[in-house]
Amino acid sequence: MMKKPYRDIIILIVSAVLLAGWLPVPVQAGTVVVKPGQFDHFSLQLPDKSIAGENFIVRVQAFDLNNNLITNFIESGKEFKIDVSGSAAVQPSTLNASSFSGGAANISVNCKKAERLIISIRESGGTVPVISRELIVSPNKLEHFVLQAPATVKAGTRFDMRIIAKDLFDNTVDDVEIGRNLKITSSGTANPVMVSSAAIDFKNGTATATFVSEKAGATVIELQEISGGSRGRSNEVSVTPGSLSSFKVQAPKAAVAGEAFDLLVSAYDAYDNLITNYATAGAGVSLLSTGSTKIEPSFLAPSDFKGGQAVVRAVYDKAEDITVIAKDVNSEKSGKTAEIQISNASPDHFVVVTPDMAVSGQRFKIKIEAYDRFNNIVRNFNISGNEVLLSTTGTSFINPSIIVPTDFINGIAMIDVTYDKAESFTLSAKMISDKRQPKMTISEKVPAKEAAQPVQQASGRKEEKPVPVKKDVKPEPKKETAAPAEPRKKPEAETRPAEKPVRTAKVQKPAAETKPSLPAEKPPVKPAEAKKPEVKQAAEQKPDRPAEAVRTPQEPLKKEEKKGEHTTAVSKIAAIEAKSKAMLVINLSDVGPQFEYSDSVVTRGGKEWLSLSMKPAVRKTEKVFKFKSAFMGEVQVEDDKSGQNALTILIELLPTGVTFDVERIKNTLIVTLSKP
Repeated sequence: MMKKPYRDIIILIVSAVLLAGWLPVPVQAGTVVVKPGQFDHFSLQLPDKSIAGENFIVRVQAFDLNNNLITNFIESGKEFKIDVSGSAAVQPSTLNASSFSGGAANISVNCKKAERLIISIRESGGTVPVISRELIVSPNKLEHFVLQAPATVKAGTRFDMRIIAKDLFDNTVDDVEIGRNLKITSSGTANPVMVSSAAIDFKNGTATATFVSEKAGATVIELQEISGGSRGRSNEVSVTPGSLSSFKVQAPKAAVAGEAFDLLVSAYDAYDNLITNYATAGAGVSLLSTGSTKIEPSFLAPSDFKGGQAVVRAVYDKAEDITVIAKDVNSEKSGKTAEIQISNASPDHFVVVTPDMAVSGQRFKIKIEAYDRFNNIVRNFNISGNEVLLSTTGTSFINPSIIVPTDFINGIAMIDVTYDKAESFTLSAKMISDKRQPKMTISEKVPAKEAAQPVQQASGRKEEKPVPVKKDVKPEPKKETAAPAEPRKKPEAETRPAEKPVRTAKVQKPAAETKPSLPAEKPPVKPAEAKKPEVKQAAEQKPDRPAEAVRTPQEPLKKEEKKGEHTTAVSKIAAIEAKSKAMLVINLSDVGPQFEYSDSVVTRGGKEWLSLSMKPAVRKTEKVFKFKSAFMGEVQVEDDKSGQNALTILIELLPTGVTFDVERIKNTLIVTLSKP
């Protein structure tokens, strides 16, 4: 047992030691360095956002079991492989000790496709990844549009076009990257129009727009984002015609009966598109007319159509106004032409209508109707026809036996004729094949110095001497006589008849009880025996003729045997115009045997005039006539100022090189003007 004084000392020391632990007393201590343990695992640090086509860094760090960063991983001597899914590329693909610095290594990753990636690190030679992480690569910014449309659509039918927003690497972009300022245009021959709402609404980078084109053709649709400039083009869209809706039929305004004319038939849809595939899609077309007979051909097969159109040579035989209708054989779809004026063909035959009875030597009326070979009345016979020869089966002759075209009105001539035999006969009509040739051709003007020579008049004044112009003088046609002593040849033997036979009408006349005596007629004078009249001298010309007129010598005056004093009156002047000629018809009344006329060409006021002089004659018409003609201008009728019964008719000649023919037929003077 310890003594008490020692015990107190020990207690005091212990108390002091315990007290010292509570007081701050400076203490000198050593530094302890704790190193990471053995490698246990890696950690991967990924970027917040990965953009397709852009490089991004993945940071790899090495840790021990206690998650301590192994800063001296370089000393481990291990090697690791880096695996990545999808189309991404990594650099480097292997990590070794030298790849780490301060316990960390960087891996560069690039992926052009917007997709989900898995990055794995495994030890070389091993199959189990040490670590794996998932990464999402986002699309880049909007660069273009992809427009997907059907290759073929029908006109008037709606079609959808899909619009996809894409980045540079053809990834579908997010909706937030697409602007709303979009412009849609198209190019090509069709005209697509967007019929959906004005705003294109994108969902997940995709939108749909609806279009329709009423016009057939090919088109490409374009889309542009105005703010960013991104754009896109669709594939070519072929807009084909719709179903058959109607036909369009085109024909000339006028045609000739029996002659082919062009008929154009075209197939169209409801939007006025030519149905170019009608040859394979159509069923055929029936051709109809609104006239009294059929048109030929009456059917068009689909194979007749080329590119939706068929050209056919159509023929119609009836002279009338018609409309041609084209109708689809399987439906009521149709079309028609404008009115076509079918005119008669050339004259072919005649029908002569006579009374049942007539009296010998007395006038009776006959009707002559001109027809073409299709039995259409030739309404323009006064222009297109020639002279008509009347012949009989009897022993005498019909008078008159020649009917001129101008006697026909709308293809019908009403003629007063006589027959001097009391017998039954058949009357027929034939057209003379050849027309008479013109008597004069004016090829050029004669110079004034050459055309006239001064001669001395009785009054001492000089007057220009006319120079003769060559003319072919025609002998007048022979008069028909009824000499009982010797039978005469019929008129048809003197003139070449038409090639085709004509229709005839038989007329039977009862024998008259008493035959009236016929006036004696002189036998016709042959042209070779007729004396050639002398040309009147310049001194015989009237002094009151215009001084400026250069006169050509007058044609020999045509005279008839004098049987009494008559003064012929010019009662009417009319003009008939055709394409190649014009006729001036001068009607005469009270024509006596003393009547004579002549023609010449004069120059007055720098114009050429055809001068017709006639006497004895008086004027019962206007003095001046103006006709709408391509051959003649003004027509002037001048009275003789000396007081004699004489007239001069001046006809202004319009074209150069005009030919003319003056002919008297009964009580009519006909002036025919034409080009050579």
